[in-house]
Amino acid sequence: MKHAFLFAVFIIVCLPGFPVYADLIHIVQKGETLEGIAEKYLPYTASYTRKELITDIRALNDIESDIISIGQHLSIPVLWDNQLSPKRIGQGKTFPAKGVYINKWSAGSRKILRIADRLNIYGANTIVFDAKDVMGGLSHKSDVPSSFSPAARYVAPIEDIHKMIEYLHRMKIHVVARVCVFRDLLMAGSMHHWRIQPGWLNPADPEVQDYILSVIRELIHLGVDEIQLDYFRYPANGLTCTTDANKTRVDMIAGFLKTIHDLTSSDNVLLSLDIFAIVIWKQDEDILRVGQDINAMKPNLDIISPMLYPSHFNYDFAGVANPADRPYLFVSRGVQRLKEMVGDEVIIRPWLQAFPLRVKTGFDPSFIQTQIVAAQDSGAIGWLLWSPGNHYQDSYTAMEKLLMIGR
Repeated sequence: MKHAFLFAVFIIVCLPGFPVYADLIHIVQKGETLEGIAEKYLPYTASYTRKELITDIRALNDIESDIISIGQHLSIPVLWDNQLSPKRIGQGKTFPAKGVYINKWSAGSRKILRIADRLNIYGANTIVFDAKDVMGGLSHKSDVPSSFSPAARYVAPIEDIHKMIEYLHRMKIHVVARVCVFRDLLMAGSMHHWRIQPGWLNPADPEVQDYILSVIRELIHLGVDEIQLDYFRYPANGLTCTTDANKTRVDMIAGFLKTIHDLTSSDNVLLSLDIFAIVIWKQDEDILRVGQDINAMKPNLDIISPMLYPSHFNYDFAGVANPADRPYLFVSRGVQRLKEMVGDEVIIRPWLQAFPLRVKTGFDPSFIQTQIVAAQDSGAIGWLLWSPGNHYQDSYTAMEKLLMIGR
């Protein structure tokens, strides 16, 4: 019989350090359901989700429905006695991370493990998962949001984040937690005094900063290898003021970044930052509005990940009619310009485009391959591919071709 447990055990027993599978007998008590029983035992089994574990329990006990009886004996496919406690791998900042973005829904399903397996095959080694996206809710179950806002309610797609991180580490994957910092629909909606405008938290608010630090502390404790900050800026609302008359937006962003870096570095966790590509072109007005001044931030960063998606440059930018059709040019220019600004102080690891937006000359594996080569040729260390829906078939083909030619 094919079911989730058999697949999970096949994967797990091939990884060193995992115990041999053994049944545990659970006697059904009054009011219990298969759903509740699966939730209780999920941390101790190979199943990735409760749904998988329910399927496993039904198969092991030869039951055809979710109906169970008081006193019924159920075999539970446990693998260990305690919840997994992942330990970070601890790579240095010069580690050539090569990987992809994973949204919270993919992270909450076995899809993340299938993608990790493909990355291993083609010489890649990194997954950046949404720990906190722009909607604001964390991707895993946590008491942090409700401790600041009792009204905070959200769906957590990752049912067992300890297991996710442990499995990825066992697959030799560098695990990066992406945290959307000040773009936060949940908290801006429930904590009105925190927001600077609808959907945005005020970077200068001490309570907001305490909340973000609490989220990061929890992720560090969970064993991630790197924290990646996104939306670590003010909204581009045309203003340059802050709620502190003595500090600019640049001051606020750079100051809070130092606080975060002090926290991550003390636990040997890498800190990276996503930035707008346009910031590299150093338009002073844009810097004052969003508060992202690379020179002010670079002392407190390990890695900068400029979002060098060719499609995100305006038509006729820098004299090019459609930048999306010139992937090598814009990736190489972006990396080179950023390299001139940060030198060897900060590692440059760009986000590259793995989606077809605005590409008129044909989006295919060669489009992705061209960007990776441009990044490598220009001095970047590693690269990350972004597909909002996590569609990476063209990316796998590009990786395979690069592996074959030793790039």
